[in-house]
Amino acid sequence: MPEQLSVAEFLAVTGEDLSSPAAAAFASKMQKCRGAVGALEESLDGDQAVLQRIRKYVKAIHVSGLTHVENEEQYSEALENFGNNHLSQNNHELSTGFLNLAVFTREVTALFKNLVQNLNNIVSFPLDSLLKGQLRDSRLDSKKQIEKAWKDYETKVGKMEKEKERARLAGVSPAELSAVEVAEDTQKERRLFQLHMCEYLLKASESQMKQGPDFLQSLIKFFHAQHNFFQDGWKAAQNLYPFIEKLAVSLHALHQAQEEEVKQLTQTRDSLRSILQLESKEENLIRKNSGSGYSIHQHQGNKQYGTEKSGFLYKKSDGIRKVWQKRKCGVKYGYLTISHSTINRPPVKLNLLTCQVRPHAEEKKCFDLVTHNRTYHFQAEDEQECVVWVSVLQNSKDEALSNAFKGEPNGGGGAAGGGADGGMQDLTRVVIGEVKNMPGNKQCCDCGAPDPTWLSTNLGILTCIECSGIHRELGVHYSRIQSLTLDVLSTSELLLAISVGNSRFNEIMEATLPVPDCPKPSASSNMAARKEYIVAKYMERRYVQKSGRDDPHCLWDAIRTRDLLALLQAFAEGHDLAKPLASPEGQQEPSELALHMAVRHADRLSLPLVDFIIQNGGMLDRVTQDGNTALHYAALYNQPNCLKLLLKGKATVTTVNAAGETALDVARRLKHSECEELLEQAQAGRLPPQIHIDYDWEPPQEFPYDSEDELEEKVPVKGVQTLLGGLAAVGQPWSQVSVPSSESTRSYRRISSAVGKAGSPVSPQSPSVPEDPALSKVPPVPMPRRFAPAKGRQKRVKAVADCKGDKARELTFSKGEVIVVTREEDEQSWVGFIEGDGSRTGVFPASFVHLLQD
Repeated sequence: MPEQLSVAEFLAVTGEDLSSPAAAAFASKMQKCRGAVGALEESLDGDQAVLQRIRKYVKAIHVSGLTHVENEEQYSEALENFGNNHLSQNNHELSTGFLNLAVFTREVTALFKNLVQNLNNIVSFPLDSLLKGQLRDSRLDSKKQIEKAWKDYETKVGKMEKEKERARLAGVSPAELSAVEVAEDTQKERRLFQLHMCEYLLKASESQMKQGPDFLQSLIKFFHAQHNFFQDGWKAAQNLYPFIEKLAVSLHALHQAQEEEVKQLTQTRDSLRSILQLESKEENLIRKNSGSGYSIHQHQGNKQYGTEKSGFLYKKSDGIRKVWQKRKCGVKYGYLTISHSTINRPPVKLNLLTCQVRPHAEEKKCFDLVTHNRTYHFQAEDEQECVVWVSVLQNSKDEALSNAFKGEPNGGGGAAGGGADGGMQDLTRVVIGEVKNMPGNKQCCDCGAPDPTWLSTNLGILTCIECSGIHRELGVHYSRIQSLTLDVLSTSELLLAISVGNSRFNEIMEATLPVPDCPKPSASSNMAARKEYIVAKYMERRYVQKSGRDDPHCLWDAIRTRDLLALLQAFAEGHDLAKPLASPEGQQEPSELALHMAVRHADRLSLPLVDFIIQNGGMLDRVTQDGNTALHYAALYNQPNCLKLLLKGKATVTTVNAAGETALDVARRLKHSECEELLEQAQAGRLPPQIHIDYDWEPPQEFPYDSEDELEEKVPVKGVQTLLGGLAAVGQPWSQVSVPSSESTRSYRRISSAVGKAGSPVSPQSPSVPEDPALSKVPPVPMPRRFAPAKGRQKRVKAVADCKGDKARELTFSKGEVIVVTREEDEQSWVGFIEGDGSRTGVFPASFVHLLQD
């Protein structure tokens, strides 16, 4: 650190230089003056950064205080109405109590409102004035002048030394330059340096006064306002205290009188019941539940069969043929395990806390086990064996639930909050496990430290604890950090995590990261190196590969095609998610906001895209030309999942559009019941803190099939070309091959495009085409392998047959058309649009296309 000079020392040496330029040694102190300016400026900048944080918190306190005042005023009004109700019923003592407490609450609320306004006037306004930046700009100008004067001085001294050197080379031997001569010749430069130094110190002193004593004086003034608030509140409470004492005595007497009335009524009721020989409702309920009567909650197991069992059951496969297969099953510790026929495959293990056991009303030997994503169909050897299995399953589930409430380890602790909450917590744990195993998530997204457990919910990445601290310093408008292990997360907070991940994120945010002299920190780097890199990566977006041309439609295209990674690329390049979208030519959607468009086109699989815009797009309550917020759009287009994400993001539910309707009014008018229920809960303040989303959470499994039959029916063989070659060998056109209708093809149906010589379609059963027995051995159309699209490129496929979608979200196309794939919905279904016609978009079966090699 360079040596520094205090203000007092500067004044002393400057005074000596002014009184005796030849004898003074100011020139030797100039370097210290520059060091003092740099240190002072750094100190003032640090103070200003802290003051900005103080201003942020003061404004937050002011906003929350006004909300508190509004709630208090409504509370006192409700108390007053309640007191008037009792007054109309001649309950004078109760009425007086409620009305006096309403008056006291109104007085305290008025005092608190005044305190909140004083906070804004006394503290917030001075901070706004202080942080405008005018003083800092003037200081920096003076600092530049100081540096210029210093360079002028050095230039002058250097010129004098060169003249002396030239004289020496010319053979003239001048006398050595004395300090007096140097001081006299550089007097003008020193005076300019001293002048600019004085101006800078004056401005710095003004900044220090405003940031120090003046701001502290404002806080003292606010302290007096706080003191007055507590004093006045104490006086109001003291005035009410004698009345409260008397009211407590009156309430005790009233309570005793009511207890005596209840006692007499109970005795009279019991006498009448004994005369009429009626049993109570409680006794009736006990009698019903003790036998085989129906329970309103769920099927009850017979306790005599216990909680553990092992044996064989027949399970119906999910394949095309729906065959019954004998499988060894076991129930223990709240879990059902289903073994496979081959030893080398691990058994399926189901947590009974997240399942429902449903006996069949007609098929007495059968029962179903319903999980969050599948229904298993079982059949026992006989009816009695079925009763035993159902009882053991239900008893084991009840035992696990009971243990969960007690906090015991084998109780499936995730269900401690009840069956539904426990199931969601169990699902959340599964999703978190899948997030940890995503590509790149084994290391910190920023420094590469192993096993990161801190999630940025708005970016969908994992970081280590050191880097997460710097993310928090950046602020929630850059990164919102939660712990996977310490925080109680809901599935809505894992949408981006399960959809993005460290590898995909860094492919965009670190695309131009230099290989030699890489600035990326390591797990052992200090906090300063981490902060420098994280600021460059997230705030400056220094390492993003930006396209050479400015495409104003890239956001529109990303949202219309529901491409989350394209949206992330546009966001990384600096496109503002809060501005109206620029739609391509020919589109009749001018000035639509990104969030509104995303909600309008949302489906279950594009929810991460909607969530990204909500968390990173700024204001949620911006309106369209007709006054509709995104919340209005969610109600209008019946998007309950988008509604949940918006309410989680604190969207305002009371905004009214141009038609005078709130989002709740829109949902009621259109009879969108699920949206209506959510908005009613939000308006009443009853929305649960943990919001769960209906999304395809099921992670990919190593063994996705439960039997060899299903494996044969679903697993692809060599490829599309293998099947095409087999068809060519027998002379049968591709369009005549039908694909069995199953879950893999969803609701699609094949449309034959082959036309015979007479112009009529030729069906697969047409006698004009001889049936070759080899065709019966042709395997089903294979599913193309999942692909990881290259950055900046989208996959193109070509339709090998006509296809008609039965639903609105499904794509209809003809043989030979080229489809641009935007994402994979699952192994069997992809999403894309027809090349050259972006309006034709939707989901389609992967078995109807083959890959084009660009």
